Amino acid sequence: MINPQLFQNRAWYQLELVLLLCGALLPFSFAPYGLFWLQFPLLGFLFLSCLDQKPGVAFRRGFFFSMGWFAHGLHWLFYSLHFHGGMPSSVAVITVVLMAACLSLFPAFSLFLSNRFIKTTPLFMLALIYPVNWMLFDWLRGYFLTGFPWLQPGSAQIDSWLAGYGPLVGGLGIGLMVVVIAGLLALSVLKRKSGSAYFKTALPLVLGIFMSGFLLNLIDWTEPAGEPIKVSMIQGNIAQENKWRRDHRWPTMKMYRELTLQNLQSDLIIWPETALPDYRNRVPVYLKQLKDEAEKSGAEILLGVFVRNLQTRRYYNSVITLDGQVYKKRHLVPLGEYFPLRPLLGFFAQWVNIPMSDIDSGDAEQPLIKVAGQTVGVSICFEDAFDRNVLLDLPQATLLVNVSNDAWFEDSPQPWQHHQIARMRALEAGRTLLRATNTGVSSVIGPKGNVLAQSAQFRREVLTFDVQGYQGATPYVLWGNYLLIISALIMLFVFYKMQRRNKSSTD
Repeated sequence: MINPQLFQNRAWYQLELVLLLCGALLPFSFAPYGLFWLQFPLLGFLFLSCLDQKPGVAFRRGFFFSMGWFAHGLHWLFYSLHFHGGMPSSVAVITVVLMAACLSLFPAFSLFLSNRFIKTTPLFMLALIYPVNWMLFDWLRGYFLTGFPWLQPGSAQIDSWLAGYGPLVGGLGIGLMVVVIAGLLALSVLKRKSGSAYFKTALPLVLGIFMSGFLLNLIDWTEPAGEPIKVSMIQGNIAQENKWRRDHRWPTMKMYRELTLQNLQSDLIIWPETALPDYRNRVPVYLKQLKDEAEKSGAEILLGVFVRNLQTRRYYNSVITLDGQVYKKRHLVPLGEYFPLRPLLGFFAQWVNIPMSDIDSGDAEQPLIKVAGQTVGVSICFEDAFDRNVLLDLPQATLLVNVSNDAWFEDSPQPWQHHQIARMRALEAGRTLLRATNTGVSSVIGPKGNVLAQSAQFRREVLTFDVQGYQGATPYVLWGNYLLIISALIMLFVFYKMQRRNKSSTD
């Protein structure tokens, strides 16, 4: 058994530096590395380091751990800011560090508030209070300044038995299971005041959580809708530095047209995000010719293009069909597609030159696109990182489509992290999800988050697969994150009131 005070009471910089390194190891639990089991000892060590400490100490330790986590896990932002946005390297590094620092406040505050307002036994602190507060602040991270829920612990568990909880409580709930297990493992190395070991309580609970997830994964929550359709997704592999160059405009359009004509035997053909490097209203002849060719074979096409409002002269990142249906991106990328808090952050524009970086967002409620006998829920780029965005189209959608362009981030972990997130959305919804990307990873993801077909990165190819639509609703589609959040708040309130009552009775 371990006495946590042996390391808790060391000079602050010693333990904080160890926690910084531990946090920097956490991204290895995510794709492309897939070491999902790393989350349990690393988070467990963080919780042990904060147990019975002053709130300010818990905050500091949580902040150092999270700085390692986010600075390493999101280092790929440097590629888009510096190499493709023209930002000076020093300013790009500072921007990534500041981004990591802002995100680190959420885990840090969760530990601060836990130690500030609730005093209870190690069992309840490690197995309930820390995990529940952590989950609440992870949820808040997805909303603050429109949110950035990247690297949520639950998504890393897509290939573990914990994935079975996805259709019930979503990726956020799987993340809660992760931190509960981490807390229980931390608890297992402690002794009660009576001298008996906690591991006799903790380890059976850990085993029970994993076994329940395994059994839940055997359940089919949704059922097939209609006959399978043949889908072809064109991965154009256009280098980001060439995407908006005038001399590459026509070669790009010609390439997509030729690959489309070669695959007209498919029921549905999908192009990536902004595959057409122009506004829709400026290429009517091109689109009309494409439509005429597709109609001869009965194929339908979904393609990414900017749609301009001719009255307001504003434009939207969109996915269109050739018969006039349009989806306009709802959730824009902060600083990449719009500037939040413009009076405060407007200066950012002088440091970065990102094409199409000030656009409008589409309405939250938009008609679903109907193609090839399927009702399609579309998301563009990082919209699929937000579970609430995908839920807007369910349970009506029988098929999910995400189009993206991860060429911004070169050969970094980002495209694989993004792909892993998409797998979680498919699992939560119980739907097949089609990812059509510019440079990879394009894929067909099954309703259990399993990869059915996948393209290679940085290669021009067409991924063709027979795809099954699904109908019905998983429990998560019905209640979203509301069940978790409301239950967590009630539990924390009860603990707090019980503590106040006990304190009053002893006074």
